[in-house]
Amino acid sequence: MENLGRRELIKGILLSPFLGLKLARARSFNATIELPPFPFEETYLKGNLKGGRALIVGGIHGNEPGAYKAAEILRHLKVKKGELLIAPRANFVSILTNKRGYNGDMNRKFAYLSPKDPDYGRVKKLKELIKGYKPDLLLTLHDGFGFHAVNKRAWGQCIVIDEESYRGIELGKEAREVSKRVNKKIENREWKIPVYNTHTFKKDTKHPEQRKSLTYFCLKECRVKAICLETSKQLPSLEDKVRFHLLMVNEFFKLHNIEVEPSLDYVMENLKEYLYPRTYYQGELLINGRKITVSGNKTFKLPKGSRVKFLSFHGTSGVNAVSFDVNANLRKIRISRRLAVKVKDDFKELFTVRFVVS
Repeated sequence: MENLGRRELIKGILLSPFLGLKLARARSFNATIELPPFPFEETYLKGNLKGGRALIVGGIHGNEPGAYKAAEILRHLKVKKGELLIAPRANFVSILTNKRGYNGDMNRKFAYLSPKDPDYGRVKKLKELIKGYKPDLLLTLHDGFGFHAVNKRAWGQCIVIDEESYRGIELGKEAREVSKRVNKKIENREWKIPVYNTHTFKKDTKHPEQRKSLTYFCLKECRVKAICLETSKQLPSLEDKVRFHLLMVNEFFKLHNIEVEPSLDYVMENLKEYLYPRTYYQGELLINGRKITVSGNKTFKLPKGSRVKFLSFHGTSGVNAVSFDVNANLRKIRISRRLAVKVKDDFKELFTVRFVVS
Protein backbone atom coordinates (compact mmCIF):
# COMPACT_ATOMS: atom_id res chain seq x y z
CA MET A 1 0.00 0.00 0.00
CA GLU A 2 1.38 3.35 -1.01
CA ASN A 3 0.84 6.00 1.73
CA LEU A 4 0.47 9.45 0.23
CA GLY A 5 0.19 10.85 3.72
CA ARG A 6 0.08 13.99 5.75
CA ARG A 7 3.70 15.03 5.14
CA GLU A 8 3.31 15.00 1.35
CA LEU A 9 -0.05 16.77 1.58
CA ILE A 10 1.43 19.61 3.68
CA LYS A 11 4.38 19.87 1.29
CA GLY A 12 2.01 20.17 -1.67
CA ILE A 13 -0.05 22.86 0.03
CA LEU A 14 3.04 24.92 0.84
CA LEU A 15 4.34 24.62 -2.71
CA SER A 16 1.03 25.53 -4.32
CA PRO A 17 -1.50 27.80 -2.61
CA PHE A 18 -3.98 27.12 -5.40
CA LEU A 19 -3.70 23.36 -4.87
CA GLY A 20 -4.08 23.91 -1.15
CA LEU A 21 -7.30 25.84 -1.69
CA LYS A 22 -8.69 23.14 -3.93
CA LEU A 23 -7.85 20.43 -1.42
CA ALA A 24 -9.37 22.41 1.43
CA ARG A 25 -12.62 22.71 -0.50
CA ALA A 26 -12.61 19.00 -1.22
CA ARG A 27 -12.18 17.98 2.44
CA SER A 28 -15.91 17.90 3.04
CA PHE A 29 -16.07 14.97 0.61
CA ASN A 30 -12.87 13.36 2.00
CA ALA A 31 -11.56 12.62 -1.53
CA THR A 32 -12.52 13.04 -5.19
CA ILE A 33 -11.72 10.46 -7.88
CA GLU A 34 -12.06 11.50 -11.53
CA LEU A 35 -12.21 8.82 -14.24
CA PRO A 36 -11.74 9.35 -18.00
CA PRO A 37 -14.89 10.03 -20.05
CA PHE A 38 -16.43 7.26 -22.14
CA PRO A 39 -15.37 8.13 -25.69
CA PHE A 40 -17.66 7.63 -28.65
CA GLU A 41 -15.26 6.10 -31.13
CA GLU A 42 -15.69 6.55 -34.84
CA THR A 43 -13.26 5.68 -37.60
CA TYR A 44 -13.63 6.81 -41.21
CA LEU A 45 -11.75 4.93 -43.92
CA LYS A 46 -11.78 5.78 -47.62
CA GLY A 47 -10.22 3.89 -50.48
CA ASN A 48 -8.59 5.28 -53.59
CA LEU A 49 -11.15 3.52 -55.77
CA LYS A 50 -14.82 4.46 -55.88
CA GLY A 51 -17.22 1.98 -54.33
CA GLY A 52 -20.04 1.65 -51.84
CA ARG A 53 -20.39 3.39 -48.49
CA ALA A 54 -21.16 1.40 -45.34
CA LEU A 55 -21.56 2.22 -41.66
CA ILE A 56 -20.72 -0.55 -39.17
CA VAL A 57 -22.08 -0.32 -35.62
CA GLY A 58 -20.96 -2.57 -32.77
CA GLY A 59 -21.47 -2.61 -29.05
CA ILE A 60 -25.05 -1.40 -28.72
CA HIS A 61 -25.39 -4.30 -26.28
CA GLY A 62 -22.44 -4.53 -23.91
CA ASN A 63 -22.50 -8.30 -23.32
CA GLU A 64 -22.09 -9.17 -27.00
CA PRO A 65 -18.30 -9.20 -27.52
CA GLY A 66 -18.39 -10.97 -30.88
CA ALA A 67 -20.13 -7.90 -32.29
CA TYR A 68 -17.89 -5.13 -31.01
CA LYS A 69 -14.67 -7.12 -31.41
CA ALA A 70 -15.49 -7.74 -35.09
CA ALA A 71 -16.19 -4.02 -35.57
CA GLU A 72 -12.93 -3.16 -33.80
CA ILE A 73 -10.95 -5.38 -36.18
CA LEU A 74 -12.44 -3.57 -39.18
CA ARG A 75 -11.11 -0.24 -37.86
CA HIS A 76 -7.53 -1.45 -38.30
CA LEU A 77 -7.80 -2.46 -41.96
CA LYS A 78 -7.19 -0.32 -45.01
CA VAL A 79 -9.98 0.37 -47.47
CA LYS A 80 -8.99 -0.21 -51.08
CA LYS A 81 -12.37 0.46 -52.66
CA GLY A 82 -15.34 2.33 -51.22
CA GLU A 83 -15.80 3.97 -47.81
CA LEU A 84 -16.34 2.75 -44.27
CA LEU A 85 -17.47 4.52 -41.13
CA ILE A 86 -17.12 2.32 -38.05
CA ALA A 87 -18.51 2.91 -34.55
CA PRO A 88 -17.28 -0.20 -32.69
CA ARG A 89 -18.36 0.63 -29.12
CA ALA A 90 -21.65 2.50 -29.31
CA ASN A 91 -22.40 1.72 -25.65
CA PHE A 92 -19.04 1.76 -23.86
CA VAL A 93 -20.40 1.81 -20.29
CA SER A 94 -22.37 -1.39 -20.98
CA ILE A 95 -19.29 -3.02 -22.51
CA LEU A 96 -17.11 -2.22 -19.48
CA THR A 97 -19.79 -3.52 -17.11
CA ASN A 98 -20.50 -6.47 -19.44
CA LYS A 99 -24.24 -5.80 -19.33
CA ARG A 100 -26.73 -5.94 -22.20
CA GLY A 101 -27.77 -2.42 -21.27
CA TYR A 102 -26.40 -0.90 -18.09
CA ASN A 103 -28.95 1.91 -18.45
CA GLY A 104 -31.62 -0.22 -20.10
CA ASP A 105 -31.75 -1.64 -23.61
CA MET A 106 -30.10 0.94 -25.87
CA ASN A 107 -31.66 -0.69 -28.92
CA ARG A 108 -35.06 0.42 -27.61
CA LYS A 109 -34.04 4.09 -27.43
CA PHE A 110 -34.08 5.22 -31.06
CA ALA A 111 -37.62 6.56 -30.89
CA TYR A 112 -38.22 9.29 -28.32
CA LEU A 113 -35.58 9.46 -25.59
CA SER A 114 -35.46 11.86 -22.66
CA PRO A 115 -32.35 14.07 -22.50
CA LYS A 116 -32.08 12.91 -18.88
CA ASP A 117 -31.45 9.31 -19.98
CA PRO A 118 -27.77 8.36 -19.38
CA ASP A 119 -27.60 6.96 -22.94
CA TYR A 120 -29.01 10.13 -24.52
CA GLY A 121 -25.66 11.48 -25.72
CA ARG A 122 -24.61 8.17 -27.26
CA VAL A 123 -27.92 7.68 -29.06
CA LYS A 124 -27.88 11.27 -30.30
CA LYS A 125 -24.32 10.90 -31.60
CA LEU A 126 -25.18 7.73 -33.48
CA LYS A 127 -28.23 9.37 -35.06
CA GLU A 128 -26.08 12.31 -36.14
CA LEU A 129 -23.54 9.95 -37.71
CA ILE A 130 -26.23 8.22 -39.76
CA LYS A 131 -27.85 11.44 -40.94
CA GLY A 132 -24.54 13.09 -41.71
CA TYR A 133 -22.82 10.17 -43.43
CA LYS A 134 -25.90 8.83 -45.27
CA PRO A 135 -24.43 5.39 -46.01
CA ASP A 136 -25.65 3.02 -48.71
CA LEU A 137 -25.79 0.35 -46.03
CA LEU A 138 -25.77 0.19 -42.25
CA LEU A 139 -24.88 -3.08 -40.54
CA THR A 140 -25.47 -3.33 -36.81
CA LEU A 141 -23.69 -6.28 -35.20
CA HIS A 142 -25.11 -8.35 -32.31
CA ASP A 143 -24.71 -11.68 -30.52
CA GLY A 144 -28.13 -13.24 -29.90
CA PHE A 145 -29.41 -16.21 -27.94
CA GLY A 146 -29.70 -19.66 -29.50
CA PHE A 147 -29.67 -20.77 -33.13
CA HIS A 148 -32.42 -19.51 -35.43
CA ALA A 149 -31.95 -22.40 -37.86
CA VAL A 150 -33.36 -24.83 -35.27
CA ASN A 151 -35.54 -22.47 -33.21
CA LYS A 152 -37.47 -19.79 -35.09
CA ARG A 153 -37.92 -17.78 -31.89
CA ALA A 154 -34.16 -17.57 -31.31
CA TRP A 155 -32.30 -14.43 -32.37
CA GLY A 156 -28.86 -15.99 -32.56
CA GLN A 157 -27.16 -16.87 -35.84
CA CYS A 158 -29.33 -15.05 -38.38
CA ILE A 159 -29.67 -11.94 -40.55
CA VAL A 160 -32.51 -9.77 -39.25
CA ILE A 161 -34.55 -7.48 -41.50
CA ASP A 162 -37.51 -5.29 -40.56
CA GLU A 163 -39.38 -5.92 -43.81
CA GLU A 164 -38.94 -7.50 -47.23
CA SER A 165 -38.70 -3.99 -48.63
CA TYR A 166 -39.54 -0.50 -47.42
CA ARG A 167 -40.26 2.44 -49.73
CA GLY A 168 -38.05 1.09 -52.48
CA ILE A 169 -35.29 -0.10 -50.12
CA GLU A 170 -34.79 -3.80 -50.83
CA LEU A 171 -33.82 -5.77 -47.75
CA GLY A 172 -34.97 -9.36 -48.22
CA LYS A 173 -33.34 -10.03 -51.58
CA GLU A 174 -29.93 -8.83 -50.40
CA ALA A 175 -30.15 -10.59 -47.04
CA ARG A 176 -31.08 -13.91 -48.68
CA GLU A 177 -28.20 -13.62 -51.13
CA VAL A 178 -25.73 -13.15 -48.27
CA SER A 179 -27.39 -16.00 -46.36
CA LYS A 180 -27.01 -18.30 -49.36
CA ARG A 181 -23.35 -17.42 -49.80
CA VAL A 182 -22.30 -17.81 -46.17
CA ASN A 183 -24.25 -21.03 -45.64
CA LYS A 184 -22.21 -22.70 -48.38
CA LYS A 185 -19.23 -22.27 -46.04
CA ILE A 186 -20.96 -23.58 -42.89
CA GLU A 187 -21.06 -27.35 -42.36
CA ASN A 188 -22.85 -27.50 -39.00
CA ARG A 189 -26.59 -27.42 -39.69
CA GLU A 190 -27.38 -25.64 -36.40
CA TRP A 191 -24.91 -22.89 -37.23
CA LYS A 192 -26.46 -22.01 -40.58
CA ILE A 193 -27.49 -18.37 -40.94
CA PRO A 194 -31.06 -17.89 -42.24
CA VAL A 195 -32.95 -14.61 -42.71
CA TYR A 196 -35.32 -13.50 -39.94
CA ASN A 197 -38.01 -11.03 -41.06
CA THR A 198 -39.63 -9.33 -38.06
CA HIS A 199 -42.20 -7.50 -40.26
CA THR A 200 -41.74 -4.47 -38.02
CA PHE A 201 -43.77 -2.16 -40.26
CA LYS A 202 -46.86 -4.37 -40.27
CA LYS A 203 -49.69 -3.51 -37.86
CA ASP A 204 -49.88 -7.09 -36.59
CA THR A 205 -46.11 -7.58 -36.17
CA LYS A 206 -45.06 -9.90 -33.37
CA HIS A 207 -42.19 -7.54 -32.63
CA PRO A 208 -43.60 -4.04 -32.06
CA GLU A 209 -40.63 -3.32 -29.77
CA GLN A 210 -38.45 -3.23 -32.89
CA ARG A 211 -40.05 0.11 -33.78
CA LYS A 212 -37.70 1.61 -31.20
CA SER A 213 -34.61 -0.03 -32.70
CA LEU A 214 -31.69 1.35 -34.65
CA THR A 215 -32.60 -0.38 -37.93
CA TYR A 216 -36.20 0.86 -37.82
CA PHE A 217 -34.96 4.42 -37.19
CA CYS A 218 -32.58 4.15 -40.15
CA LEU A 219 -35.28 2.96 -42.51
CA LYS A 220 -38.16 5.17 -41.40
CA GLU A 221 -36.39 8.41 -40.49
CA CYS A 222 -33.26 8.35 -42.66
CA ARG A 223 -34.18 6.16 -45.65
CA VAL A 224 -30.99 4.18 -45.06
CA LYS A 225 -30.80 0.44 -45.76
CA ALA A 226 -30.17 -1.12 -42.33
CA ILE A 227 -29.69 -4.80 -41.52
CA CYS A 228 -28.88 -6.55 -38.25
CA LEU A 229 -26.29 -9.36 -38.16
CA GLU A 230 -26.63 -11.83 -35.30
CA THR A 231 -24.21 -14.54 -34.24
CA SER A 232 -25.02 -16.91 -31.40
CA LYS A 233 -24.00 -16.46 -27.78
CA GLN A 234 -23.91 -20.27 -27.62
CA LEU A 235 -21.07 -20.64 -30.13
CA PRO A 236 -18.04 -22.31 -28.52
CA SER A 237 -15.69 -19.32 -28.51
CA LEU A 238 -15.27 -15.60 -29.08
CA GLU A 239 -13.28 -16.46 -32.19
CA ASP A 240 -16.29 -18.28 -33.64
CA LYS A 241 -18.56 -15.29 -33.04
CA VAL A 242 -16.12 -12.83 -34.61
CA ARG A 243 -15.48 -15.13 -37.57
CA PHE A 244 -19.19 -15.45 -38.38
CA HIS A 245 -19.63 -11.68 -38.17
CA LEU A 246 -16.75 -11.14 -40.56
CA LEU A 247 -18.08 -13.86 -42.85
CA MET A 248 -21.40 -12.03 -43.20
CA VAL A 249 -19.79 -8.58 -43.44
CA ASN A 250 -17.50 -9.86 -46.18
CA GLU A 251 -20.43 -10.88 -48.39
CA PHE A 252 -22.25 -7.58 -47.84
CA PHE A 253 -19.06 -5.75 -48.80
CA LYS A 254 -18.90 -7.73 -52.05
CA LEU A 255 -22.47 -6.78 -52.90
CA HIS A 256 -21.74 -3.11 -52.22
CA ASN A 257 -18.42 -2.97 -54.04
CA ILE A 258 -16.28 -2.43 -50.94
CA GLU A 259 -12.79 -3.93 -50.67
CA VAL A 260 -10.42 -3.91 -47.68
CA GLU A 261 -6.74 -4.75 -47.26
CA PRO A 262 -5.82 -7.28 -46.11
CA SER A 263 -8.87 -9.13 -47.31
CA LEU A 264 -11.39 -10.38 -44.77
CA ASP A 265 -10.61 -13.91 -45.95
CA TYR A 266 -7.01 -13.34 -44.82
CA VAL A 267 -8.16 -11.82 -41.53
CA MET A 268 -10.39 -14.81 -40.79
CA GLU A 269 -7.54 -17.21 -41.54
CA ASN A 270 -5.29 -15.31 -39.09
CA LEU A 271 -7.99 -14.27 -36.64
CA LYS A 272 -6.07 -14.77 -33.40
CA GLU A 273 -3.46 -12.28 -34.54
CA TYR A 274 -6.14 -9.60 -34.99
CA LEU A 275 -8.32 -10.56 -32.05
CA TYR A 276 -5.57 -10.87 -29.46
CA PRO A 277 -2.86 -8.32 -30.27
CA ARG A 278 0.14 -8.28 -27.94
CA THR A 279 -0.42 -5.28 -25.71
CA TYR A 280 1.17 -3.78 -22.62
CA TYR A 281 -1.35 -2.15 -20.31
CA GLN A 282 -0.78 0.71 -17.91
CA GLY A 283 -2.54 3.79 -16.61
CA GLU A 284 -1.32 7.22 -15.61
CA LEU A 285 -2.83 8.95 -12.58
CA LEU A 286 -2.49 12.36 -11.04
CA ILE A 287 -2.73 12.18 -7.24
CA ASN A 288 -2.61 15.55 -5.51
CA GLY A 289 -0.47 16.91 -8.33
CA ARG A 290 1.88 13.91 -8.47
CA LYS A 291 1.97 11.71 -11.59
CA ILE A 292 1.96 7.99 -10.91
CA THR A 293 1.97 5.05 -13.34
CA VAL A 294 0.19 1.81 -12.50
CA SER A 295 0.20 -1.48 -14.41
CA GLY A 296 -1.12 -3.89 -11.80
CA ASN A 297 -3.21 -4.12 -8.66
CA LYS A 298 -2.45 -1.18 -6.39
CA THR A 299 -3.82 0.39 -3.19
CA PHE A 300 -3.29 4.06 -2.38
CA LYS A 301 -3.79 5.47 1.10
CA LEU A 302 -5.02 9.03 0.68
CA PRO A 303 -5.18 11.93 3.12
CA LYS A 304 -8.52 13.67 3.46
CA GLY A 305 -9.14 16.29 0.81
CA SER A 306 -7.22 14.40 -1.88
CA ARG A 307 -7.90 14.71 -5.58
CA VAL A 308 -7.18 11.85 -7.95
CA LYS A 309 -7.48 11.99 -11.72
CA PHE A 310 -6.96 9.13 -14.19
CA LEU A 311 -5.16 10.85 -17.06
CA SER A 312 -4.68 8.19 -19.74
CA PHE A 313 -4.25 4.51 -20.50
CA HIS A 314 -1.84 2.58 -22.66
CA GLY A 315 -3.31 -0.46 -24.38
CA THR A 316 -6.13 -1.00 -26.85
CA SER A 317 -9.04 1.31 -27.68
CA GLY A 318 -11.17 -0.75 -25.31
CA VAL A 319 -9.25 0.24 -22.18
CA ASN A 320 -10.99 2.42 -19.61
CA ALA A 321 -11.84 2.45 -15.91
CA VAL A 322 -15.08 1.85 -14.07
CA SER A 323 -16.09 1.44 -10.44
CA PHE A 324 -18.72 -1.09 -9.38
CA ASP A 325 -18.92 0.54 -5.94
CA VAL A 326 -21.02 3.38 -7.37
CA ASN A 327 -23.15 4.14 -10.43
CA ALA A 328 -20.88 3.16 -13.34
CA ASN A 329 -21.98 6.20 -15.34
CA LEU A 330 -20.22 8.50 -12.87
CA ARG A 331 -16.92 9.90 -14.00
CA LYS A 332 -16.32 12.15 -11.00
CA ILE A 333 -16.79 10.36 -7.70
CA ARG A 334 -16.67 11.87 -4.22
CA ILE A 335 -15.83 9.28 -1.60
CA SER A 336 -15.95 9.25 2.16
CA ARG A 337 -13.86 6.18 2.89
CA ARG A 338 -12.85 3.86 0.04
CA LEU A 339 -13.31 3.08 -3.66
CA ALA A 340 -12.18 0.29 -5.98
CA VAL A 341 -11.61 1.21 -9.62
CA LYS A 342 -11.28 -1.59 -12.16
CA VAL A 343 -9.22 -0.98 -15.27
CA LYS A 344 -10.65 -3.11 -18.07
CA ASP A 345 -10.06 -3.88 -21.72
CA ASP A 346 -13.69 -4.18 -22.86
CA PHE A 347 -15.08 -7.13 -20.82
CA LYS A 348 -11.63 -8.27 -19.63
CA GLU A 349 -10.50 -7.12 -16.19
CA LEU A 350 -6.83 -6.02 -16.19
CA PHE A 351 -6.14 -4.74 -12.68
CA THR A 352 -7.76 -2.92 -9.77
CA VAL A 353 -6.72 0.38 -8.23
CA ARG A 354 -8.04 0.91 -4.71
CA PHE A 355 -8.18 4.14 -2.75
CA VAL A 356 -8.53 4.32 1.02
CA VAL A 357 -8.97 7.64 2.81
CA SER A 358 -6.98 7.74 6.04
